Amino acid sequence: MTASDPDLAVYACRSCGEYQFASAPPTCCGDPMTAVDDSVPVESPDEALLMRAVFDISETELEVCRHLMSEGELTVKELTDLVDRDRSVVTRHLNHLSELGMIEKRSRVLADGGRVNVYAHRSAEAVRRQFKLGLYAWMTEAADIVDDLSEDKIERLVAGESDPDSGPVIVERDE
Repeated sequence: MTASDPDLAVYACRSCGEYQFASAPPTCCGDPMTAVDDSVPVESPDEALLMRAVFDISETELEVCRHLMSEGELTVKELTDLVDRDRSVVTRHLNHLSELGMIEKRSRVLADGGRVNVYAHRSAEAVRRQFKLGLYAWMTEAADIVDDLSEDKIERLVAGESDPDSGPVIVERDE
């Protein structure tokens, strides 16, 4: 967060127990909600986990970004050589990173004529803003999924059964 960003917190309703994520105490059941001090025992995210879970960014895509940040502009061929991957794989990763707003594609005129596409990273501020927007959209959709949980869906989730409306349940555990 930057100094101009409001502090975000989780708030609880004393009447109904509902939670909300906001920058100021929202109201529920006619009263202001209170900030929650306790936390749910979840794994704190690091950058790699956040990039993978929310934005589906692979290790190879992070490697592509690191090269673009250190080199400035690179062609698909140059990136293919640096990350030791097939051209189609690198192109797919570049398209995904471009869709996420992390990089941009430019056309560069070659000295001997013709053009080549080059890729460059966007400013840290532009990427940060884009990621915040994506994270907030993801959190809103995730909260909707949680709100939609019924007793029946929770029982199926615990049992490892699939929900006929949403497909198979995949439960991963670190042993």
